Amino acid sequence: MRRLFIGIVENGVFELLFPPPASSTFVRLTTTGIRDSVPPENGELNLIEYEKAAIAIEGHADGGSWIYSASVVDTGEPIVTALVEKVFRE
Repeated sequence: MRRLFIGIVENGVFELLFPPPASSTFVRLTTTGIRDSVPPENGELNLIEYEKAAIAIEGHADGGSWIYSASVVDTGEPIVTALVEKVFRE
């Protein structure tokens, strides 16, 4: 089942803020499926265009450091990003 994930991109890395992560707050995003025969690095999303922005991702978490079948479904303008930081980082 695909889930919605919210976080902020900093230094090209996605910091997962919602839902609260079980382990690392920094996860990598890939278009590769969990059961695909290729490594997730082959489909890793380049997040540089979302730098310092809140983004919403749909995908499948593996409980570790990857979100599989990831797609960006929404991005936040600066005011939305500030609100996401306020709500989820404090």
